Amino acid sequence: MFFTPRYLKQAKLLDKGVTRFLDYKRDILPVERLKEIDLLHGEFKDAMRQRDPKRLESLSSSLNRACERALPNLRHSDWVENIEVFFVSIVIAVGIRSYIVQPFQIPTSSMQPTLNGIIAHATEEDPTPSLIGKIGGFFTATTYINAVSDRDGTLRRRQPVTEHKFFIFRPYSKIHFEDGHSITVKCPMDKLVNDLRFAERVSGTLVEGEPYTTPDNRTNYTISAGGQSIKKGQLLARGWVRSGDHVVVNKFVYHFRQPTRGEVFVFTTKNIGYIEDESRFDSRWGSQHYIKRLTGVPGDSLVPSPPRLLINGQPATEPGIRRVADEAEPRTMANDGLVYHGYSFDPIRMMRPPYVLPTTPRREYFAMGDNSYSSSDSRYFGHIPEQNLVGPGWFCYWPLGKNWGLIR
Repeated sequence: MFFTPRYLKQAKLLDKGVTRFLDYKRDILPVERLKEIDLLHGEFKDAMRQRDPKRLESLSSSLNRACERALPNLRHSDWVENIEVFFVSIVIAVGIRSYIVQPFQIPTSSMQPTLNGIIAHATEEDPTPSLIGKIGGFFTATTYINAVSDRDGTLRRRQPVTEHKFFIFRPYSKIHFEDGHSITVKCPMDKLVNDLRFAERVSGTLVEGEPYTTPDNRTNYTISAGGQSIKKGQLLARGWVRSGDHVVVNKFVYHFRQPTRGEVFVFTTKNIGYIEDESRFDSRWGSQHYIKRLTGVPGDSLVPSPPRLLINGQPATEPGIRRVADEAEPRTMANDGLVYHGYSFDPIRMMRPPYVLPTTPRREYFAMGDNSYSSSDSRYFGHIPEQNLVGPGWFCYWPLGKNWGLIR
């Protein structure tokens, strides 16, 4: 076996391949082609027994050509297989997303400092960094904005700023002029108008606090800057924008264990009246997903004692809740320009503490944002029914910043 000539080893492989080809394709091969292949295959086996290398080389070429001619569409099989693999991959991906894990992007600041939403910060100087800084900005999902008007013109009176989305997840804004010209700024509209000071720079303000979404997936704000004259070279917005954290949620673990107080979790807003009854909620888009800290389980009584949270009369001992309270000294977050104060009770909230979760067959949970001063949560819309729970937040995979890694 170890001393079998190389040409004979190759011949044996071809013999196996032709045998397998005939076994799989015999029922669809034309009769004349089948006879041709059988004849050549017999001669090939005879040459193998005689160990005739020259004859084997000649018959190998003839046998390969005969098999290729027998199936004129053989070359297209690769495309068919690729298409099959593509659709199988889609089915597997959909199955994983539906039943195992699902990615989400954090849009707001309600879970800071644990998870960041989209952050924007205005600067006085051009923030555009060097090449090395841009590479670092890519890994921290930071976009640098220095929007300057490239012409003289007048802002469009109706909807001078509109928001759009690249695919379904990356929002950007357009500043529109009366003559149809527009300037694209790579950040959400509310960040452009407020945080990057566009409204201030063009002497405009937000006159309607709530945006509205159009059927083509644009989010519009009405600002009073319409009709303002803009000069060529005028600064419109300057600063940086950092993408919200991208996380993966474990969708199957709640089938095997009960939700745990203190973990970050995702739930849907289906049948939560306060949210879905709001005039700005459009039922055509379906229920929303919220990500919060699970602060109360059935039977708990919660009372915010800023910056701490009292659960059943005692300060919460869960690591995630305790860490947020410990870090909640009134201070500015490094590099983010944001302030958070831990857990609170806001007098304007609809529910009044203590927040008591009943021990009933219909299990319900209490959700709060870690940045509770800027969070719409169970203090507003009440308890979360068990059937609304999606799963715990598992991993922050993007950007590669301080929140990267397992979600605590």
